[in-house]
Amino acid sequence: MALRTLALLLLLRSFISVAAAADFSLQPRLCLHHAHEACVLKLKVSWQQDSKACLYKKADPSPLLCASSINQHLQLELTEHTSFELRNLTTGELLAERQIKVLQVDLNASDQLLKRSRNSWGNP
Repeated sequence: MALRTLALLLLLRSFISVAAAADFSLQPRLCLHHAHEACVLKLKVSWQQDSKACLYKKADPSPLLCASSINQHLQLELTEHTSFELRNLTTGELLAERQIKVLQVDLNASDQLLKRSRNSWGNP
């Protein structure tokens, strides 16, 4: 009986963690930039947690923000796809993870492609 109760409590805890992680949002999730320039992104960050949590850039040990509830903008410069983690401040438990994708836009590519197409038509 005690084992069944323990299993039920662990299952319930995992559902609570998933529900808490659902209150975490980063917007936008895509950043477009020109070649040879970094992507400067004004990121809207929001979460609602029961206990204090911190937002980390995945490979960075220092937090960007810490609070139990937050709704603010954060300006970042990104050069590649970047993952962000929301972690519990006291336990370090991973609550949620989101990724911002960075895509490079080459506005000259379509002009060059069109010129190559026209050159292959030949002269009438």
